[in-house]
Amino acid sequence: MNPVATRAEQPSSSSAEASTDSEVNADSLFEHDEIKATQIADDGLSLVIAYCKDGNPPGTDELRTLPEEAKDLLHQWDSLQLKDDILYRKYHRSDGTTKYLQLVLPGRLRRQYVQRLHADLGHFGQAKTCEAVAQQVYFQGWQHYTQLIVKTCTICQMSQRGRQAPRQTPLRPMREFRPMAVLHADLVGPIPAGSNFKGQTGFQYMLSVVDSATRYLCFCRCEIRLQIR
Repeated sequence: MNPVATRAEQPSSSSAEASTDSEVNADSLFEHDEIKATQIADDGLSLVIAYCKDGNPPGTDELRTLPEEAKDLLHQWDSLQLKDDILYRKYHRSDGTTKYLQLVLPGRLRRQYVQRLHADLGHFGQAKTCEAVAQQVYFQGWQHYTQLIVKTCTICQMSQRGRQAPRQTPLRPMREFRPMAVLHADLVGPIPAGSNFKGQTGFQYMLSVVDSATRYLCFCRCEIRLQIR
C-alpha cells in the first residue's frame, strides 16, 4: 500500500444525494486508485456502490439478503455519496447540513489506516484518536475497533502514558548474609530436545540455584516442569 500526503481530487460525481456545502475533511493516507479498487473488491461495499450508481435503494425484502455491513450503510441511504466512484458518508450537523465527508473504509485498509493515523497524531489516547477517525473515515464498529487499536499499540504500552505504573514488591533488607542462608532459584526451559555428553535424553528443564552470599551456582536437570510452591 502506498501512502500519500496530498488531498484526494474532488471531481464531479453521482450520488444518492448531492452535497454542496462540504468536501473531504482529511487527506487520504492511500492512493486514490487503491481506495477505489479496494472498495470494489469488498463484498459489502461493492453492493452499496452499485446501488448508489443506480440511484435507487434496495427494497425491504432485498435488503434482508445483503451482508450486515451493506445493510448498515444502506439504512443511511441519504447520507451516502459517491465522488469519482469512491463511496463517502456525510456527517451531518444538527441543522441537517453536511459538516464533512467520511471515507467509507473497506476492511482491508482499516488496520493500517487507524494505526497510521494514531501514530501521526502522536499516539494520543482513545478519545482523541476516535475523534480524529470520526472526522475522516467511517465503517461499522469503527469506535470499538479504534479503541482496540489504541489499547494494543506497542509504543503506547511501553510509554504507559495515562496509566498507573505497575505495582512492585517493596525491597526488604537481607537479615541473613552467610553461606546457604539465602538461595535464589530459577527454572530454565523448555530446552530444545537433544542429548548431553553422556547420551542422556529427555531433560527439557534446568533448575538453577544461586547462593546469595558466595554466588555459588548449582544446576539440576529436570525431565518435566516442576511445580514450585
